[in-house]
Amino acid sequence: MPARLQFAAGVSWRALVVLALVAVLLFVFWHLRAVAVPLFVALLFSTLLLPLTSRLVAWRVPRPLAVLIAVLVFIGALSLTVTLIVGSIVGEAGQIADLVSTGVAKVSGWARDHNGPLSFDRGEVRKVLGGLGPDLESMGTGLLAKAAAETSAALTVVVGFVMSIAFLVYVLADAPGLRRWVVGQASAGHRPVVERTLDQGWTTLSGYVRGTIVVAVFDTVFIGIAVFALGLPIPGTLLALTFFAAFIPIVGAWVAGLIVVLVALADGGLDAALVMVGAQILVHGVESVWVAPVTYRHTVRLHPIATLAAVTAGAALMGVLGALIAVPVVAFVWVVFRTVRHDWSLEDAATGPGAVPEAAT
Repeated sequence: MPARLQFAAGVSWRALVVLALVAVLLFVFWHLRAVAVPLFVALLFSTLLLPLTSRLVAWRVPRPLAVLIAVLVFIGALSLTVTLIVGSIVGEAGQIADLVSTGVAKVSGWARDHNGPLSFDRGEVRKVLGGLGPDLESMGTGLLAKAAAETSAALTVVVGFVMSIAFLVYVLADAPGLRRWVVGQASAGHRPVVERTLDQGWTTLSGYVRGTIVVAVFDTVFIGIAVFALGLPIPGTLLALTFFAAFIPIVGAWVAGLIVVLVALADGGLDAALVMVGAQILVHGVESVWVAPVTYRHTVRLHPIATLAAVTAGAALMGVLGALIAVPVVAFVWVVFRTVRHDWSLEDAATGPGAVPEAAT
């Protein structure tokens, strides 16, 4: 067999091994999700809290006290976020549903009066779009009310939260030791690859979390300016919805933007809706072209199709939580794939026909 074909066969074999490794990671994550999800959530939040812990330790604060302060900050911030965002959405779900239904009625009325070549039928339009109101209301009241009513679901959430806190404490208390332990499980020859994989994975998760927060704040602030300028009702709830939706890539922005536009249409008419559409296009355009690339710093290298597929699959498998964590999970697994593939490609190049023998260097 020619040398070039041998080299190509070697690369293909190793690519299959890497793909198999990725498949195993996803398989294990899904079947051990009762443990894997809390652990992964803890890792996501540790990307924010570990720098705080390290800074406190640098200020001569004892590490156990620094970890306690960081965890209390996390619990306080999370409680405040849930109260302001989720509580606001659930509390105003009925009013949002009414406004969305009014906006849908106006859209269906316009469709009836302007049939044109598309021949819209008012009944069909109302049937398709009219479901947005009830769906939104069920999303708002159902997510928490149903979880509260069902003991098993509430217990699962509580246990998952407690496990996340426990994992978070261990990560903050001894992150360097945990890293050394993970690397030490590999053979001596594979430890450099494991180290690079961990470093790249941590960089990816850190970039994703911080970038998403920056994008969420950017969207909320500038869309909020338009909301207040138009004098829309329940502005706090609309901003809370916009902020929360930013953590669900692509899909979240579309859903939140549609709801805000329909509220503007219901309250301020066509002019307000057009202004809000323009604001949405401008804000998300600037975010996509400038804010997101700068904040993510090329750490999350997923194609939009892969991102959308990950969000859809995550939502189908685990609901809202799956939609929230699907992209960072896939991004982390993709980092493992790229790192291992890159190292094996370098190894193949070093040992291939064109490589320079060590004695000759």
